[in-house]
Amino acid sequence: YFCKYPVTNKRYRRFIAFLEGKEKEFQKKMPNILFGDKLIQFAQSVEGYSQYLGDDYKKMLDNLRSSYDDDKRFNGDDHPVVGVSWYAARAYCFWLSCLEVVINRDEKLQDIKDMEWLSSLYRLPTEMEWEWAAGGKPDGSIREYPWPTEKGEPTTKLANYNENVGATTPVGRYPDGATPQGLMDMAGNVWEWMENYYDDSEEFIALRGGSWYGLDSFLRCSARLYDDPGLDWYYEFGFRVVSPAQS
Repeated sequence: YFCKYPVTNKRYRRFIAFLEGKEKEFQKKMPNILFGDKLIQFAQSVEGYSQYLGDDYKKMLDNLRSSYDDDKRFNGDDHPVVGVSWYAARAYCFWLSCLEVVINRDEKLQDIKDMEWLSSLYRLPTEMEWEWAAGGKPDGSIREYPWPTEKGEPTTKLANYNENVGATTPVGRYPDGATPQGLMDMAGNVWEWMENYYDDSEEFIALRGGSWYGLDSFLRCSARLYDDPGLDWYYEFGFRVVSPAQS
């Protein structure tokens, strides 16, 4: 199951509010400090993740905030969150997984020891999953762009790219650019962090989708980018969530 839109500032801020202890409806079943302990436990299995988070809760919170939460060009509630690292995107997905367990399945988070299973309930898509969702056709081939082939080459009616707007736009602003299955913003607006590394060196993380700043060539379903997983200051990078358990 692919989320229809990239994660918005509004949704991401709720995650940060939870970490700050402000989401009272969740605190009784899943205290933020308990979640922090589980996140640190999960991070130990991913190279570099523990070092990024640190072992101080306040430092962890600061590292997970969006770098552009105060920037009016990018901080609209319905705009995709940007300025978050791959580690932060994975922390958000892990939070959703934990909520699924304690809220919808009524299990106790402290009793769950299998971090791999827990983290898999909600996660980032792999490149293979993303490309198929963006351009997969019934005959097994891949379209050049996410929208139906008959709509042709990219235009400003189909996507936000090449600084035509000069910043991110609200998710879903370009319905004509949706996939036949209804996924929005699979081309332009923000590059999306993938679950997987870019190559066998396991140094950089892959991104897909192009952005508001990038050229039209990056809107192709096959276009790839890569960057450091700890990069948290870039205004082109956001993410989308998938839930294999619901597919």
